[in-house]
Amino acid sequence: MKKRDDINHEAAISWYLSQKAARAGSPVNGTFELTGRCNFSCKMCYVHEQENSDEWKEKELSVSDWLDIAKEAKQAGLLYLLLTGGEAMVREDFVELYEALSQMGFRLVINTNGSMLTSEIEHCFKKYPPARVNVSIYGASEETYENLCGRRAWRKVTDTVRKLISMGISVRTTTVLTTYNCHDIEKIYEFDKSQTSLIEMTPYLFPPIRLKQGHSGENVARLSAEEAGKYMVKRDYLLFDSREEFIEKGRRFLKTGTGCPYEIQHLGNAQGDESRCGAGRHSFWITWNGKMRPCGLMTYPEADVRKLGFDKAWKQIKDEVSKIRLPYECKTCKHSQFCNICAAICQSETGRFDQRPDYLCQMSESAKAAYAEAIKMLQGLEKKEEADE
Repeated sequence: MKKRDDINHEAAISWYLSQKAARAGSPVNGTFELTGRCNFSCKMCYVHEQENSDEWKEKELSVSDWLDIAKEAKQAGLLYLLLTGGEAMVREDFVELYEALSQMGFRLVINTNGSMLTSEIEHCFKKYPPARVNVSIYGASEETYENLCGRRAWRKVTDTVRKLISMGISVRTTTVLTTYNCHDIEKIYEFDKSQTSLIEMTPYLFPPIRLKQGHSGENVARLSAEEAGKYMVKRDYLLFDSREEFIEKGRRFLKTGTGCPYEIQHLGNAQGDESRCGAGRHSFWITWNGKMRPCGLMTYPEADVRKLGFDKAWKQIKDEVSKIRLPYECKTCKHSQFCNICAAICQSETGRFDQRPDYLCQMSESAKAAYAEAIKMLQGLEKKEEADE
């Protein structure tokens, strides 16, 4: 397992290269969505189809398609490559494709649900170790997995995490909190912490916009904005290394004052900030059927890589992203540094880039109240501990 100092150093290098690439308009970061198929049927998933879907399988890019794209992308500057799905390991030719991409020199990271690690893939990873494997943890029991994912896979997934770590592979556990698994948050954290220092947990769940035409705005597994705000604070309490760090973040959050200026109704031609993240600036996403997008959680802009070739598709995406403007209200909102608003969130929540996603505003207000309550409780606890001493 990598040490924390090594991870921080690696992250600093990645950030530096990404910023430099953004200035040059070079696609240093990329994602290949190898398939839309999955052996799970998660209620919150934004894109998946069952493992046996012949229709989806026939439309997937082949190994040669992906390798042709990879060669062009490498010439354009691609260095960091994420392989995802669906479930990437569903593909029968996953090992063949992974080995070829590894030999091309990319820093490969894999997103997986952790249930399909075979002896063949293990052997492949020993020969060509990935830089990291991100394993989604959807619960802390077989029952939670069955309710949320349609499959009892807790034991298999946790065995995979342990096995990868024993192989010396860096593992990050990722969890999206939903109405089906939020009650497992402490147990999920306990397992994650016992295995790796790389833990990602979020109470924010994107609407499943890619499953329908246009804006859907609904997800049966999504927490209410009020609940999500409370779980954000609970998440922070678990993940911060010390009580003092948690209190400090809470105080900084509370100092932001009121949230979005709800009174603004008529903006005229006022424009918000440009898109802040790396999507379409130094990173891209290519879907299982060959469509390039700035981000996998956006439905447009879009360019057909097979028709245009990588370079033309990347240029088209860059040009379109440069025109995106975020909501004007968010430009002056004191909560914006905490809600991490982005173009993908605005589009999926409202159908537009320049319209405020009220769900996040409400989530921030809820988190603010939860922080105030938590700090008050902890300060009372500190006073009691001091008195006991």
